[in-house]
Amino acid sequence: MVYEEVSLKNLKIKNDYKSIELSEISKSDMHKRIKTFGWVDCCRTGKSITFFDLTCQFKSIKCVYEKKIDLTKCTSLTIYGTIQENKSKKENAEFEVLVEKLEIFNDAIAPSFPLNKESSFDTMMKYGHLALRNKQRGFFLKARSSLLKIIRDIFYEGNFIEITPPTIVQTQVEGGSTLFKLKYYDKDAYLTQSSQLYLETVAPVAYRAYCIASSYRAEKSNTTRHLSEYTHVEAELANIEFEDLINNIEHLVTESIKRFYDLLGDEIKDLYPEIKLQNVPKRPFKRIRYVDAIKFLNDEGVKKDDDTDFVVGDDIPDSREKIICERFGKGEPVLMTHFLVEHKPFYMKLDSSNETCTESFDLLYPGIGEIVGGSMRLDNYNKLIDGFKREGLNPEDYDWYLDMARFGPCSHGGYGLGFERLLMALMRYTNIEFATLYPRNTRRCHP
Repeated sequence: MVYEEVSLKNLKIKNDYKSIELSEISKSDMHKRIKTFGWVDCCRTGKSITFFDLTCQFKSIKCVYEKKIDLTKCTSLTIYGTIQENKSKKENAEFEVLVEKLEIFNDAIAPSFPLNKESSFDTMMKYGHLALRNKQRGFFLKARSSLLKIIRDIFYEGNFIEITPPTIVQTQVEGGSTLFKLKYYDKDAYLTQSSQLYLETVAPVAYRAYCIASSYRAEKSNTTRHLSEYTHVEAELANIEFEDLINNIEHLVTESIKRFYDLLGDEIKDLYPEIKLQNVPKRPFKRIRYVDAIKFLNDEGVKKDDDTDFVVGDDIPDSREKIICERFGKGEPVLMTHFLVEHKPFYMKLDSSNETCTESFDLLYPGIGEIVGGSMRLDNYNKLIDGFKREGLNPEDYDWYLDMARFGPCSHGGYGLGFERLLMALMRYTNIEFATLYPRNTRRCHP
C-alpha cells in the first residue's frame, strides 16, 4: 500500500532518495532526501496531518506526514522524505522527517497492540514476544548483549579460552534433587546444573578457561531471583590459591559494572529517569566467614522465618543475605567465605586450618543476594573418593573426572556467576524474569 501526495514533485523516481538505515540517520543528514524502513512506535493525527515515531535498532525518529492516516503500533513502513529541523517545541528531537511517501509492508496495518503502560507483569510475560516492541523492554536486548560482550572481553584480556561444553550429561554437580531427568536413547541423562567439571578438564591445557552456557535447576522456587534455566558464566583457573581466585572474581565483577555503565549509562538514565544507577563497588570487597555471618545475624537481632535464632549449620536465605550486604557491607558487595563441608558439594577443597570448612565463597550483591559461588577444588584422588562416598555418589560414574587427580593435578579453582542476577542488579530490575528473553520457571515454559 503506497500513500503519497499527487504532484510532479512526488513523481520522481525512487532513486532520488538516499537509502539509509534508520539507526544511521543524524542531524548531519539535514535537508537530504532519504528512504528508510522501520516500525511505527506511536502515532497521533490532526485534521489533515499525521505525526508518528518510526523505530528500528533501538532508535526512533520523528516523522510528519501531511495527510491524515491511522497508523497502529508495529505497522511496518518504508518512508520517503526529507530531513528537516524539528518544528515542534514540545518534542526534544534534533530533526524530523517530512514524509512525502510511505509504503505499508504487505498492505497490512498492525492490529491493536495488546499492551500498554498499565499492563500487569503477568500480561507482559504472556505477550513477551510483543513486549519487546516497547522501548524499555526492547532495550533489555541491547543491555544483555552488551554485558555478554563485556564479560567475554574481560576474559579474553585475561588469556582465558572459551569452551562450549555439553548440556546433556550423566553426572550431577549440585545435588540430585534439582536435576531435570530425561531419556537419552536407552540411558538416563540430565540437563546440566553446571559445566564446572568439564571446565576442570580443560584448565590443565588452557590454564584458564571459561564458558557462557545454559544451566538448569529443577528448583520449585517461586521467587523474584530464581529461574529453572539460566545463563551461567563459569571459569576455572589452574595453579592458583584462594586469594587469586577471589581477586579474579572481584576484577570480573567490578570491571563488568564499570564498562557496562560507561557504555550504556546515559541511555539507561534516559529510559529509566526514576532509578539510580549502581556505583562501581570498591575493592577489596568486605569478607565474612559463614560462622561469623551466623553470629552477625544473631547480634543484629535478625531471626529466621520461624522467629528463632540462626545456628551454625543453617542455610542463610537470600532475604538475610541482603541484610548482610546492607548492615555488614554498608551497601557494598560482601564475600561470605568458608562454608561448612556439609553445605557444599564433593569437589570443594577443605580449609587446611579447619577441615570442617571449605575454601569456598558466595558473592552477595546489594538488593539481590548471592550472584556468584566459587571455591578451590579438591586435587587429591583419595579425598575425592571420600567426597563421593559422603554424598552417596558412585565414583565409577566420574571416572573421567577422577583422572584429573591422577594425571598432572595442580591447585585450581573456579566460580559460577548467575548472569541474569548480575544484569538484574545493573538494570535495577525488580524481577529476574526481566533479565532473560523468555523466562523458564515453575510458572512459564511459553512462549
